[in-house]
Amino acid sequence: MLGAIIGDMVGSVYEFNSIKTKKFNIFNINNRMTDDSMLTLAVAEVLSKYYPIDYTKENLEKIKKDLIKEFVETVKKDPGRGYGGFFYDWCKYNNNGYKPYNSYGNGSAMRISPVGWIANSEEEVKKLSKAVTEITHNHQEGIKGAEAVAMCIYLARTGKDKEYIKHYVKNNYYPEIDKLDFDELVKTYTFSVTCQKSVPQAIYCFLISNSMEDAIRNCIAIGGDCDTTGAMAGSIAEAYYQRDELSDFEKKFIYLQIDSGYINRIKKFYNMLNNKKLIDVR
Repeated sequence: MLGAIIGDMVGSVYEFNSIKTKKFNIFNINNRMTDDSMLTLAVAEVLSKYYPIDYTKENLEKIKKDLIKEFVETVKKDPGRGYGGFFYDWCKYNNNGYKPYNSYGNGSAMRISPVGWIANSEEEVKKLSKAVTEITHNHQEGIKGAEAVAMCIYLARTGKDKEYIKHYVKNNYYPEIDKLDFDELVKTYTFSVTCQKSVPQAIYCFLISNSMEDAIRNCIAIGGDCDTTGAMAGSIAEAYYQRDELSDFEKKFIYLQIDSGYINRIKKFYNMLNNKKLIDVR
């Protein structure tokens, strides 16, 4: 989850200011948490209330209702985080009784990382990801994009290597990931807020990385909606590289760029999972 927030913060500077290079100051004073981070925290907050998760239909419906309330309250408290237009209107105006609006936007995948940390089987990933996602993004591509990211986190967290993760993504979600090329993406990739045009690219940026920082830099280099691709790639990279240990890279964000109130919420989530990587963070 911390990887998603850091990826979002780094990408926030370049979302509408593509630089198409990996060479930039990643600790930019203008880094900020956008809607990606705020909704990730909202998902974590609600799932924490129900942990350990009971995967019955009745309980998943309760989670969905509480998450709707949490999303609405999150936007109400802090509306200036760059929420997507449909989502913002859904939260603010309740024009359709908080029914899903058939979105296939990548908002479903940017907020999903807590699921990948909580679920303890592939089946649990699928059930919990769908419940978290379909309250807004009930289009099949929105559901697929969120599940793909959550599944990558789960697979990385449970020790699967990159080759396994790549084949899983290729065989179950995005066959095109096998044909992606970094240099070509830097040259030709353009802005898209759809899952189908950003989730495979974000996963690819993780697959070719050598660290969480490198995965995020890859996202900035290809451009596009890079706060969101950064959040997705960063979340997977954390589970792969830093699932049990806090890196110096993460520490700089924790101590220099993320407000202590949010750090407390992140730490609470990891502590709930009995993950000690933030145990010494004050």
